[in-house]
Amino acid sequence: MTQTFILGGYTKRDNKGIHQVEFDANEGAFSEPSLISELNGPTFVALSKAKDLLFAIHKEYDQGGIVAFKKNEQGIWDKLASGFGDNGSGCHISYRESSQTIYVSNYHAGVIDVFKLDGEELNVIQTVEHSGSSVHENQDSSHVHFAGFNDSQNLLFVCDLGTDLVTTYDIADDGTLSPSSEIKLTPGTGPRHLVLHPTEPYAYIIGELANTTTVVSLDATGKMAAVETQLNIPEEHVEKSAGAAIRITNDGRFLYVSTRFHNVLTVYEISEDGGALTKIQEIDTNGEIPRDFNLDETEKFVLVAHQDTDHISVFDRNAETGQLTFIQNDTQAPECVCIASA
Repeated sequence: MTQTFILGGYTKRDNKGIHQVEFDANEGAFSEPSLISELNGPTFVALSKAKDLLFAIHKEYDQGGIVAFKKNEQGIWDKLASGFGDNGSGCHISYRESSQTIYVSNYHAGVIDVFKLDGEELNVIQTVEHSGSSVHENQDSSHVHFAGFNDSQNLLFVCDLGTDLVTTYDIADDGTLSPSSEIKLTPGTGPRHLVLHPTEPYAYIIGELANTTTVVSLDATGKMAAVETQLNIPEEHVEKSAGAAIRITNDGRFLYVSTRFHNVLTVYEISEDGGALTKIQEIDTNGEIPRDFNLDETEKFVLVAHQDTDHISVFDRNAETGQLTFIQNDTQAPECVCIASA
């Protein structure tokens, strides 16, 4: 079984843009990555559900925006459109199917830019500004880091690392946003990304600055309430480390988080009702600065991209225990900080 992944990353050293790579789930090995398009700083990508549209962050002439690609009949990604906003380069993007709108989280400007794909044009239709600060030295202003949907894509959950707030937005039919509720996490948490439980009313938020995972309950409107918080790594490493990415298995039994500088994956077992975490493993990622990571379609493997050592580590995953075993890190992926299933 062969699966396709899209790699995004910085372009400060050897990387030239976004790449495509094939993963053989029988062998647990990658092909050599192939360049899709030369882009400037494509640190995050998003795909449509049909995997025929691809969106990537891009910077041009000091303007931050996105580029859209469409897969042709030969399986080649053709450039479809590009669009730019006024707020510099973003750090995360997500795509909403029904309205063909793209949500760009901007860390430096503290905003969410909403782009609309209209034929072969990409235009900003709304900019939502955040404001505020918190107690950590990296929280002098708003730093929007993530915007992701619930399954029906009528709610958008936004993590603001700079203010310790996670805001729920209602999404109108045209894709525009209006705030619904918010939760303020423990000061200094720095919420970075979140995932939702597949069947239970809970979400799990990784705190970049505090190196924590916070469990929150969700009501029907997306309003959150804190349930518990776990420390992802030993306390003596917290000050010099930074939480990065978070993933959950399709069965809702296990949660995985990555930590930069301490360079580990932490594995949690999730209680049957979804409301509690038990740490069961902390494992070295065998590389420097693990950022994004992903599970393959079979969920037999966990694939970890490393920003500084330029490779992807492959781990075997035990489906019953959730625990990981390192296999190899032979695949080169320069400056990779995003690995998305295509």
